Amino acid sequence: MTDAEILDGIRDVARTHLETDGQIQMDTPLVEALALDSLRMFTLIAELENRFRVCFDEADEVGLTTVTDLVALLRRHLT
Repeated sequence: MTDAEILDGIRDVARTHLETDGQIQMDTPLVEALALDSLRMFTLIAELENRFRVCFDEADEVGLTTVTDLVALLRRHLT
């Protein structure tokens, strides 16, 4: 799966489950752009796990600041 496909999946999850309609690019800051509080972050992570059929560890959330970080995390779990 390419980074572009992963990014499209993230965009879809954000639109569908977080009702975000803003532009999501690789350098988009997660917390600010998606208005992530603890509940919205949980929703994002759970729905990404469902979408990509992966299982994140608690430690995976540490250091996620941009969409690039999230794409890299998903790529690691998909390989």
